[in-house]
Amino acid sequence: MATQVITGRDINLSFSGSLGTDIDAQALSATLTKTIDRQTYQTLDGEAYKTTNVEAEFTMELLADWGKTNSVCEALWAAADNTPDSTFTVTMTVTSGHTFAFDCLPAYPQPVGGTAPDAQTATYTFKVSKGAVTESL
Repeated sequence: MATQVITGRDINLSFSGSLGTDIDAQALSATLTKTIDRQTYQTLDGEAYKTTNVEAEFTMELLADWGKTNSVCEALWAAADNTPDSTFTVTMTVTSGHTFAFDCLPAYPQPVGGTAPDAQTATYTFKVSKGAVTESL
């Protein structure tokens, strides 16, 4: 069986609502990280484990599009300003057909700006609501 190499260019992104329509063309990177907070107890019989929380984080770097019609950066900024405790759905689809869907809480880009002569970028780190990610094929 041949190895299939999947690159970042094999990822398609979509956001729910009015949070932008041109995400793939602007995205420089998109990374979903899911972690388990697990306590370890040393018992007389050996180790015992208790998961206390599951968290997930979605990080994305975009070429900045401030001032553009249907600006993704402006829509995300407005969501963080106006509805910081509501979620929007992100769907990441990989060429292989795997889909990862999750709800994110809005966040401001950190930082806004860039260095000369490079293009301006905006980096977002979103908390995934309740760490819930649905993976499907």
